[in-house]
Order: sequence, then C-alpha cells, then structure tokens
Amino acid sequence: MRFALRTAAAMLLAATPLVAQEAEHPHRGFWIGFGFGVGQNTSTGLDGGRLVGGTGYLRMGGTPKQSLLIGAEGISWVNEDDVRGNFTATLIGYPSRDGFFVKGGIGFASVGRSTTTGNTTTSTTVGGFGLTTGLGYDIRLGRNIYLVPELHFLVQLFSEQNDPVLGTIPGTNTLLLGTLGLTWH
Repeated sequence: MRFALRTAAAMLLAATPLVAQEAEHPHRGFWIGFGFGVGQNTSTGLDGGRLVGGTGYLRMGGTPKQSLLIGAEGISWVNEDDVRGNFTATLIGYPSRDGFFVKGGIGFASVGRSTTTGNTTTSTTVGGFGLTTGLGYDIRLGRNIYLVPELHFLVQLFSEQNDPVLGTIPGTNTLLLGTLGLTWH
C-alpha cells in the first residue's frame, strides 16, 4: 500500500510544475486514452492479504463542453493468477482550467482467478457492480496529446458466496491504482 501511494504521489507532484505552465486545456470532440501503472488490492477479505499488482486502463468518449468529458472506461488490476477490474460509464470533470480533473464511473465489476494443478487449469470469473473514482492532471505535450498521471479508486460489490477457485467472496472488494497515461483529443 505504501509503495502504491508513494508512486502515485510522486507522479502527481512531478506533474505540478508542468501543469502550472499550461493556461488552457482545450477539450473538443472525440477523445481516447490509455495508461499503465501499479496498484494494490486494499481489501483483505478476498485474498487474506493486501496484494500489489500491475494495472492498465483504456477509455474513450466525447466532449459535450470544455469542462466535461463523457465516455466509457475499462480498468484492470493483475497479480499472478488474479484479475480484477471495472467497466464503467464515466464522467470526467475539470473544475478549473489548469488540467486538474476528477472522475466518477458506474457499471460492472469482475474478479477472476486461474489455478493450475498438474495438467489441469481451472478458471473462474464472478461479476458484480462497480464504481470507479479518481483524480489526475492533463499535462499538454502537443496540440492534441496529454500526459496523464492519475489515481483511481475502485469499489466492487459482489453477492457473498463460496467459489471453488476464488474461495469465499466477500460482498466488497476495493483497489487503489496509480497510472501514467496518454490521452488524445
């Protein structure tokens, strides 16, 4: 957890001077972005411990006005045989013109695991309800391209159950993720 928080804080602090130089961030039309980073499963109920893993996202959408982007986002976290993620309808709001944004999304969540014993691989995936929130900065690199350091917080809600591969699935799972991405407008 400390590693993920330190990494994300360092990315945001490093971006602050560059963001202050940019007076205007024009958003218009179609946009698409992707990013990669590191994150931590912050819930202990599903795994019995807090796990660190890699993360990535892909999102795209449209721009109804300068301070609001509307789109869809898929974000995943991977650790060895575990995969967790949310696919959400997402709103990204810019409360000021310096590139800082906040986001929120609502949609679907999934958790999956594969285990191999001998020559047999067993996989399972469980779906549920997903919420994604976050904050970050758009750092303008060129006319239509932005470097985007970002923090994401995912909440996953599942029905409590026992699964032969996943074990006991609690009702809630949470993840904290830090990414560095690119977005084109």
